[in-house]
Amino acid sequence: MEEQEKKHFHYFNEKIKEQRVRPTVLLPVWGALGVSLGVVTAMMGKKAAMACTAAVEEVIGEHYKEQVLHLEDGELRETISKFRDEELEHRDIAIQHNAESALGYNVLSLFIKTSCKAAIYLSKLI
Repeated sequence: MEEQEKKHFHYFNEKIKEQRVRPTVLLPVWGALGVSLGVVTAMMGKKAAMACTAAVEEVIGEHYKEQVLHLEDGELRETISKFRDEELEHRDIAIQHNAESALGYNVLSLFIKTSCKAAIYLSKLI
């Protein structure tokens, strides 16, 4: 998963440079909050970390699916479709590793999904 995530990160960073797109000004905030969320859920235990992964990847998969519907660039559409499939595979791996048996899974998952959706929404505005 880590290698795929690194590939996604580098691909999007290059696209931002190539197409001269200004990333959201909230990017540093999302980075800090993402790391914090990862640290906190890891401290809660492996199941909580897997619950976090499952929630984040599900929202990202949905986001990529939405983005693909609006893209005209065939190469970009294909790449994001592939990335979406990889994100959903990460979700499935997390579920296979007992994400759903984490203490407070439903609350934790809802909180993380809602937070991710809010971050996506705000990033589109700013």
